Amino acid sequence: MENAQLVSMCILILSGAFALISLGLLLIRMSGAVKEATVLMTMVETTLTKVNHILDDINNKMEMLNAPVELFSGFFSKGGLKATLLSGLGLLTSMFRRKK
Repeated sequence: MENAQLVSMCILILSGAFALISLGLLLIRMSGAVKEATVLMTMVETTLTKVNHILDDINNKMEMLNAPVELFSGFFSKGGLKATLLSGLGLLTSMFRRKK
């Protein structure tokens, strides 16, 4: 009877040691994965900043292109003179924005 208890205790101790070693290896691999994810997130953040800058530049250029179109389309609509004056102001402000 005593031999069966001794064998079962040895098996429990060995299984506990194996579980602790496996848990340690899992934590080591998880820390490596977290480091890689941090590097990737930094790269994604840099890329998103560049994309936002490009989109802002595109929006500014679209506004500059829109002002002359509104200036000429104002001649053909109702209240054309009023719209033309407002479009002319938009064209001037877009030119001043571009110079800065």
